[in-house]
Amino acid sequence: MAIVKNGVNGTVSGKAGSVVFVSTKTGNYVRSLPRVRKREPTPEQLLSRKRFKMMRSHISQLKPIINMGYKAYSYPKRAYDVAMSYNLNEALIREGDGFVVDWQKFMIAKGIPNPITSYTLDFDQENQVLQVTWEYDAYLEAKFNTGTYDSFLVLYNAADNGNGYSLVMNDVKNSLMSGKQHVEVPKNGKELKYEVYIFFIESYGGGNTDSLHLGTITI
Repeated sequence: MAIVKNGVNGTVSGKAGSVVFVSTKTGNYVRSLPRVRKREPTPEQLLSRKRFKMMRSHISQLKPIINMGYKAYSYPKRAYDVAMSYNLNEALIREGDGFVVDWQKFMIAKGIPNPITSYTLDFDQENQVLQVTWEYDAYLEAKFNTGTYDSFLVLYNAADNGNGYSLVMNDVKNSLMSGKQHVEVPKNGKELKYEVYIFFIESYGGGNTDSLHLGTITI
């Protein structure tokens, strides 16, 4: 918008249409607006955008878990931002002109070391229940006092695309020392592939362990 100063006989400043009025010590001038050329993104920029888009889609679907699992580790930064940064650097593999996620390195929680040393997964097809049992490192449990930490067993369907089956979690939470945790998996009428993770979090808030990828199951 152009502005007229001191009435109709005054100077004009500002922009009007495709021209701009400029006032200087030597007089008033009218200039054409510069043309803004839209540059096409480079291959590197396109690859970077694809990388961020892929990771953002997973972190966004896992946000409720990320907010718990990164809360202590990320402070005072946002859990979402720290989870994005960590997994972008550690859990992506370049494949052709794109990327794939290395689910073993992907972390839904960051904290003290996860003490699990061995585990088994058993799925009850009739009752739609996944049972996980584990052994843990007694030295790590005693060092960090994690024996009473609650277990979070998380099934993540990375291909869900927001259809309502992306996350399954246990309602009843057992302790690390119990050595077992189950989760009921809702029936959906078709086979779904889940990435299975577990981590442990202090019952009354505070610290938590790293997440551990237990494998991929198709249910």
